[in-house]
Formats: sequence, structure tokens, C-alpha cells
Amino acid sequence: MEDKHIPLGVGFYPDWWHKDYGISFDREYYLSPETRIEARMEMDRTLHERFGDVGLGDPNPRPKPFITAGMITLPAIFGCEIVYEKEALPWAMPLNLPDEEVMKLEVPDIFRAWPMTEWIKQMDYLKEKYGKVTGDINTTGVQNLALKIRGEQLYIDYFENPDLCHHLLRICTESIIRLFHFVHKITGTGAMDVTPMADPRMFCIPNCTVEQISLKTYEEFLLPYDNRIADACHPLAIHHCGSVNQVLDGYAKIRHLEFAEIGFGSDVKRARHVFGPDVAVNARISPVLMKNGTPGEVAAEVRGLIAQGAPLRNFSIDTVGLTHGTPDENVKAARRTAAEYGRIEER
Repeated sequence: MEDKHIPLGVGFYPDWWHKDYGISFDREYYLSPETRIEARMEMDRTLHERFGDVGLGDPNPRPKPFITAGMITLPAIFGCEIVYEKEALPWAMPLNLPDEEVMKLEVPDIFRAWPMTEWIKQMDYLKEKYGKVTGDINTTGVQNLALKIRGEQLYIDYFENPDLCHHLLRICTESIIRLFHFVHKITGTGAMDVTPMADPRMFCIPNCTVEQISLKTYEEFLLPYDNRIADACHPLAIHHCGSVNQVLDGYAKIRHLEFAEIGFGSDVKRARHVFGPDVAVNARISPVLMKNGTPGEVAAEVRGLIAQGAPLRNFSIDTVGLTHGTPDENVKAARRTAAEYGRIEER
């Protein structure tokens, strides 16, 4: 069944939750499933109290036995230090491994290493107590993971040490596939920990750093590995931060692609044309506009994205990363504009 209007998601960054309501995203949030479940129920109630008039939240939420890990699992397994903070998502510090250490790398025994041992323990606990477990574990993307292992030297390696690059990217790819398969078999999902806008049953790769390379570099070094993942884990979704314009033609060559999330500044109309009508597209609104713009400017941005988004049957918009101080009226303006202006049957 088609949506009656353009779906528009709202995602608040951890600092919004902590500064306004004292909800913390520190280590305990991730390592204590009951703390996480209670926090999520409080978040649902809070959203309903504050934004229920535009359809957000739930006045009577039920416990959701979900797993979530941020984008740190595979970096931690490779040895990265993980930093947890109350007002931010967990962050993996780069290892900056030298050449000889990179070339010695093999695909690790993911399921006997921390934090995967912790997530498995949590999944067992949730299944026993609630009868099921939902959510999934963000695998991170191939280049994202390679950068955590090698550091920014990777960008130079693309030109000076391609053999090392392919060795490292292959190790990252195989690790991602193993993690995808394991979690998807348990929860049935592979996109929930990346974006709420994709069909959760998809396998979603977060390509947060691909904006930083050229189309030529993407096609030579990363496209083969994204396609390796696509062949092993599909239907595939891509989450791309920032403008997709530079690598759009490369993404169009990914097999089994059914969803693409593109960052603000992207040419939405061209993306829809290049991907074709059967690939769902989610466009994102800049959190800077959401925080500093007027309700009228936010509404105009929503209308502009919708005007570029045809076919609208599989088009959506997201306002991810809303930080403390984002005006409530801007959030409501975005939701109301999508609901009123974006009626699919009228387009």
C-alpha cells in the first residue's frame, strides 16, 4: 500500500535528548538492554508530549527488546579504542596501522571478540525475556572501516599503494558480510541501526566517508567491494552522507540496489533519474537549516525536495541530526508540509 503523503522522518541527536531531558547515550545505554529499553520508552512518551500534534511519539509505549550498537562493532574488533559520551554517538579512534601490520591482517573471528560477545549475550537475554529481539548492528561501510584501521593514510594509499588498499578493503568487506549474515538471521533486519527510512529488512551500508573521494577512486577501489557485499547481502541499501553528486554514477553500478539515502546538497532530480524509478530515494534536510532557518524556509526546502522527488511512491525525506536548540516550530513545519503539500495522489 502506498503512503498517502511523503514520509518525513525526524531524528534528534543525543545532545538534544541529554540537554533537554537528561537521557544519556553513554556506555550504559549500549551495554545495559533494560536501561536502553526504558530510555526508548521515555523518548517515545516525550516525543508525543512535544510533537504529538504532528504524529511523533507514542503516549503509551510498550517495551521494545532491541539491539543497537552505533558504528563501533567492527572497529572495536580490529582493536580501536571506543569513546562513549552522554551527548554523542560512540566513536572509534583510528588505529593508524603501519604498512606491515595492515598486510598481516586477516578476517577476525568476529563472534569471539568484544563487543560482539556482548551483543550476542544481549540478544540471548532479550529473546529469553521478551520472546524476540529486534534491531540490528551497524556494520559500518567498507571505506569507513578501512579508515578506522589505516587512518587517513588510506587516501594516499589509493595512489601510492593500491595493493595494500585492496588487501585491506577485502578484509573489511568479508568482515562486514559475516556480521550482516549473523545478525540478519536472528533479527530479520539489516538497516534499522543505520536509517529508519529504509525497509528494515534490507542490508544497509553506511558510506559516510565516500563523499571525500572522486568517482574514479570510488569505481576503482570501492565499487567492487560494495558489489561483493551486494551479491552476498541483498536487497541492498546505501546510506551516503553529504552530496552524492560526485559518485552518483558509481552508485548506479551497484547491483541489487533498492534504496539510497542521499545527503543534503544532492541533486535529487538527477539522482532519481540515474538510479531509476525502482530504487527508493530518501533525501535529507540540513540540520543547520533546521536549527537556524525559519519555519517558512524549512517548509520551502521540503517543497523543493518533493518537487524533485518523482516518482513519489518511493520517495522520502529525513531531518536527521537535529541538535539542541532546534526550534520545535521548524520540526512541525517540516512534518506539516510533507503531510499537506506532499500528498502523493495529488502529484
